Amino acid sequence: MNKNAIIVYINDSDKALTEFSWLYKTWLMWSIDKSWDIVAFANPSIIEDFKSKFHHENLKVIEMLSSDTPIANPYAMFKDDNNIEMLKGYEFLFRTECDSFLTKHFADFKPWRDKVYVGIGLHAATTHPGDLIREKLKIISSTLGLKWYGHSHIGHNLLASSEMVIANSILQTGLTKWLLENSFTNGDGAYPSWFKGEVSQYAHELVINSNVSPLGMHQGSIDTWCGSNEITSLDLHIRAWQQEQADIFNKAKYHAGELPNVKFGFIPKTAGEYCLLVANENVEYLKELAQKNK
Repeated sequence: MNKNAIIVYINDSDKALTEFSWLYKTWLMWSIDKSWDIVAFANPSIIEDFKSKFHHENLKVIEMLSSDTPIANPYAMFKDDNNIEMLKGYEFLFRTECDSFLTKHFADFKPWRDKVYVGIGLHAATTHPGDLIREKLKIISSTLGLKWYGHSHIGHNLLASSEMVIANSILQTGLTKWLLENSFTNGDGAYPSWFKGEVSQYAHELVINSNVSPLGMHQGSIDTWCGSNEITSLDLHIRAWQQEQADIFNKAKYHAGELPNVKFGFIPKTAGEYCLLVANENVEYLKELAQKNK
């Protein structure tokens, strides 16, 4: 058992297993398995298939039924006291999602205990609807007696001390439930305006604004864009965005078989090509390239 753990939920679909393989391969590729465990909470219906494909002494898989609120599945494991007690045994936790790629910089990363690391979210990205969403969240924060530091564009993922990740995830679960019950009485809305499909993002933004001061937050090293942007030393983690702007690696197009099967003989410098390499190759080949890249 390592001191730190990456937490992920895997739903009952072949796509989810494919996407988990991206996280898994980069975890092994850069020897991150020597400093971070993976704790995978998986739908019982895919447990057997999961265990046949992925096995490692530092990979733990725990059965978890889908939440009554499926949109909250990525943090619903914190509703179970047994899970919380187990996760308290780690110093740092990184709560992420299957469609993720770790970079080589994650292997040497040493988190600060007094920092909370968050990614970038697109739930309030456009100027006019985004301003209205932020104002609405600020009003909700005041209504619920929460603090509001003014953070915005908070992504899905969260890396911090185990105490902070647990506390934030528990609050996020409660806020998701409250938002669903109280904030969509006139319909589900539509993106990019106020939208029920983004409720987990709204809940996370409320949590971070209430619990994390400006000096306590670092934003941007996780949830990095998967396009033509060069991977820098600050980029720890890449999300497989599926927006049309994801010009090199778009996960929807990958699953549809619409991306090229390029054979790289090196580790690409750009995020999108790196994701394409990892998705297309097996872990042994990736390890060989990683050794050459050191």
